[in-house]
Amino acid sequence: MPSKTRDKFGDDHDVQSAAAGLAPERHEPTGVPNLDYVLGGGLPHGALVLVMGLPGSGKTTLASQIVFHAAAAGKVVLILTALSESTSNLIGHLASFRFFDRTLIGGPVQFLSLQQVLPQGLPATAAAIFAEARRIKADFMLLDGFRGLPSAGTEAQAAREFLFEVGTTLNTLGITSIITSEADPRDPAFYPAATTADVILGLHYTLLGVRQYRGIEVVKARGRAPVPGLHAFVLGADGATVYPQLEERVTAEHLEAVRQAPAVEASRAAAAPVERVAFDLPAFDAMLGGGIPRATCTLLAGSLGTGKTLLALHYTLAGTRAGEPVVYLGFRESRAQLRQVAQSFALGADLARALETDGHLTFLEVPPIKVNADILADRLLTELDRRGAQRLVIDSVAELERAVLRSADPQRLEDYVAALLQALRSRNVTALLIKETDKVVAATLELSADALSVLAENVLLLQRVPYRGHMHRILSVLKLRFSDHDSAFREFRIHAPEGLQVLEPFVSDEGVLEGIAHGQEQQALDESDHRAGGLRARGQQEKP
Repeated sequence: MPSKTRDKFGDDHDVQSAAAGLAPERHEPTGVPNLDYVLGGGLPHGALVLVMGLPGSGKTTLASQIVFHAAAAGKVVLILTALSESTSNLIGHLASFRFFDRTLIGGPVQFLSLQQVLPQGLPATAAAIFAEARRIKADFMLLDGFRGLPSAGTEAQAAREFLFEVGTTLNTLGITSIITSEADPRDPAFYPAATTADVILGLHYTLLGVRQYRGIEVVKARGRAPVPGLHAFVLGADGATVYPQLEERVTAEHLEAVRQAPAVEASRAAAAPVERVAFDLPAFDAMLGGGIPRATCTLLAGSLGTGKTLLALHYTLAGTRAGEPVVYLGFRESRAQLRQVAQSFALGADLARALETDGHLTFLEVPPIKVNADILADRLLTELDRRGAQRLVIDSVAELERAVLRSADPQRLEDYVAALLQALRSRNVTALLIKETDKVVAATLELSADALSVLAENVLLLQRVPYRGHMHRILSVLKLRFSDHDSAFREFRIHAPEGLQVLEPFVSDEGVLEGIAHGQEQQALDESDHRAGGLRARGQQEKP
């Protein structure tokens, strides 16, 4: 039976080959988190792999991590150093990473300096490489610093011939070869030499403002279906880690689910009654027809101090009381601060129990500082999968949106939000996403231009509205797909020990709800007339 390579995303690559009617292709795992997934199944056995990038992009670290992983698995590795770095310097550089194992050197890992043979030219250099590879019976070969070879950096034809000869000869010996080169992955000047490679990994390293961005893309993967696009690439004490781009990851997951899901099961799911997810607030749950529909995303919008976090706590603890695993992603409050909020009400004991090891609540605390959207999405989805979570709270989703808008590609915001919601639905997670509005005291609120409010199935709005000299907290259900609901304004109050209490209409002071509703309708009409008047005035000015 052929061996199977299964990555964190659940892809069994040999099974895929068999399903296509082909002999299973042998792959070499890279040992770099998520890189096998992005490659579409690791490195093809015997392939010529080019790792290209500008200085400081992480080429040497990535390539070395791959070959040390192979050596730790019992493979024999030959590492060649050229003009870019001496053998001692390379070992000193790698010693700071956890993947480096000094005990492997001289055994499974052999170093060879090309300094003595380089002056004789590329053909003699290639011959020396082949001789040493045969002598030690290498499984992997790493040549670090291809652009440092004489003539390779200046003569495209010589470089192409050298790579072709190295790639084909080592392939016949069953050796997977990795060559790093200091070059822009998208530089057309390097294309002639790159045509001989089976796999090309491009490392990108840019500075945007005061922040560094690293990325990796599979420029070429012969005979494979890699995950397209630029993916987050991080260097740390463990070495390199790849975080797949959320949009491409979710697209691949969706296509695979569609391929595997029988049409009969889909029709049964469509006919099933809507399951409800409650807040354990009787009056509010009644407004929602029993609760939020399962596996939908709800935007909870409101200004500062309206009670969004408290309502989210009610939702969270309703889930833990029902035995549902809950993940709470917090950007604003720490664990201690969240406990403090709950202890002001009767929720403190429930929250303390929920935060225990088997209490069904996982709290992810993420400081809102230089957040990378793809890294955070990977961490969140990994935790949801690990816990089998059924509920999610994000407080607040504005930090996620800000991470995208401050990234190298702010235009991806709508696609990112759509991908995140799709990922949650496919996992049957019912999400409550908190977002602050820009009006502290609201009379009207415009959400139609907000991407999340359009894409989310449900929208809840909390407002603080002045009426007859007093501030009133008002709750309304702006949208609730797949369900009837009460769309009227409801007043709610926050007081100890109950927490948040939604009032029945007859409990509110006489005329309050009617007066607020009339005031918001009138202001909406006034604003509409004002906009229309502005458009008419602009049209008059544009007339000749």
